[in-house]
Amino acid sequence: MPRITAGSVPEHVARQERAVFDAAIALFSERGYGAVTLADIAKEVGLARNSLYRYFPTKASILLRWYAGELPVQVQRSHDLLTGPGTPADRIDRWAIEQIEYAQQPEHRLIAALGEAAPDLDPEERALLAASHEQLMAPLHAALAEAGLTGARRAATGDLLWGAVLVQARRELGSASDPEGRAVLARCIRALVP
Repeated sequence: MPRITAGSVPEHVARQERAVFDAAIALFSERGYGAVTLADIAKEVGLARNSLYRYFPTKASILLRWYAGELPVQVQRSHDLLTGPGTPADRIDRWAIEQIEYAQQPEHRLIAALGEAAPDLDPEERALLAASHEQLMAPLHAALAEAGLTGARRAATGDLLWGAVLVQARRELGSASDPEGRAVLARCIRALVP
């Protein structure tokens, strides 16, 4: 019988779940999501691998729980960048640069791993993940609406801008900034946003 290390069984379970969660996120950040197994997480926490299933059914469910906490932070960050001073194009340019720089942070590595984890999620979890993209894009779409873009044109412009930001972030991943690429991106923003 496992030793209870808290004042009550529910408190013990909550502590163990938190320990599993924290260890998994640290390992995902250090090694990359795909390089970490449930056995690695169990070893880090000092549990038997089959004990992990009591807390999380898959490592994808751990990553999704982390993302559920990170999503509101990222939506608020985008909202703040896209509603500050300046024209919509100025704010979108500022937002784009921040997104590129965020891609260099360890947290972004976890967000990028969501694509790798998606096949292991159940249909309801995949639907939540898809809906989260809409939440992330909402501040950008609001700025585009403020610039006068509506309907399909706003959606297409948002998707094109998001794609351009992702490409530039990949160009800079693991290297110094790319002033020429950023200049091209700024020209794209000015061309797409009235």
